Amino acid sequence: MRPNNLDDLVALIKAKTGADSTIYTGIANEPAVRIPAGKLREVVTAMMDDLDITHLSAITAQQRGEEKDLIELIYHFWQGSGIAVMMSLPVKSPQVDSLIDIIRGADFYEREVAEMFGVQFAGRKETPPLLLPDEWDQGPPFISDEEGDV
Repeated sequence: MRPNNLDDLVALIKAKTGADSTIYTGIANEPAVRIPAGKLREVVTAMMDDLDITHLSAITAQQRGEEKDLIELIYHFWQGSGIAVMMSLPVKSPQVDSLIDIIRGADFYEREVAEMFGVQFAGRKETPPLLLPDEWDQGPPFISDEEGDV
């Protein structure tokens, strides 16, 4: 079952998790909802159980514009069409629950985001390096410093 519209998904999230979510229109050609980071597992479980949305196709992250103190984390799902679930994390202590125990394919994406943006995925035994050289010691390469440089 697919939600008829994003309002249905927002209502499902509220009913199943108690979380307030909002429709986000800033991603071209991909419906998106913004959720509180602490509700990620509950929201994804509700999407899987009630809507049969089980394919996670990517997790992306970015710092945008003037909001250099936030990391925007976006979970891209596919079930006949795309749908994104997004949240903001503080740059100084970015943490969100891991999904690898309910979506095994999340492993690669979580490792990439952890390495490139410094996001910690709670509940993982380890997050081994994925892309950077073993001797890398300069911190997450995609986090902007105070002057705005990456």
